[in-house]
Amino acid sequence: MKHILFIATLAGAVLTSPHLIQAQTNTADAATVAIDREKASVEKQARQLSEAIQLTDAGKSAKVHDILFAHYQTLRAWHAANDAQIREDWTSFNKARSAKNVADANAALDKISAIYAGFQPEHKKFLADLGTLLTPEQIEAIKDKWTINKVKVTYNAYLEIFPNLTEPQKAVVLQNLKDAREEALDCDRKSLGNKSFDEISAFFKKYKIKIEDEYFVAQGIDAQKARKDFAEKQKADKAAKSGGAEKAEK
Repeated sequence: MKHILFIATLAGAVLTSPHLIQAQTNTADAATVAIDREKASVEKQARQLSEAIQLTDAGKSAKVHDILFAHYQTLRAWHAANDAQIREDWTSFNKARSAKNVADANAALDKISAIYAGFQPEHKKFLADLGTLLTPEQIEAIKDKWTINKVKVTYNAYLEIFPNLTEPQKAVVLQNLKDAREEALDCDRKSLGNKSFDEISAFFKKYKIKIEDEYFVAQGIDAQKARKDFAEKQKADKAAKSGGAEKAEK
């Protein structure tokens, strides 16, 4: 009996020891800090996206902010559960593309699409909620802000590299880039800081492949030659500017 009482007393002393209590407190504090940091990060993204449309109606602005905040929290939680598999499939895609293995590259994209299909109900709800408050143009502005203006930047690059595109061809290119933006809208913008996993760019790469390897080929446009010609033109222009600057100095 004395042994039992001694063990119970010892156990109680261990459980209430200052070191253990301090360790538990530190763990709780760390968890609180992590939660606060996550909320602050989500808040920052929601605020930046809301500011992209510069609403003057304070009530409407607050509602849009709340929609963005709630959606981004949901998005972050979904990515926390799925990013490991998503990263693996993008890695498989990149390896297959490097090896010029179209079948395996497409298989990897199919797997990525299957994962993201599970997020589509939230994607649609998010846009529908914004649609009750904003114009289509304002929603477009949020999409562009979310995807770091990839549509405009990439489209303008295409116009430079392929200056002879017809208006119908330009329209197809632009629509494909907007389709890329729609998929990239479900990316976690937090990943932008990690250059090895810039998923927004990955989705645009997917559609650039569709444009150049499928649509341009069907249109008789040699994308590789056009890019080579553009690179040589840039090189020549740079050399000409450099030569002009040297003459000016003399």
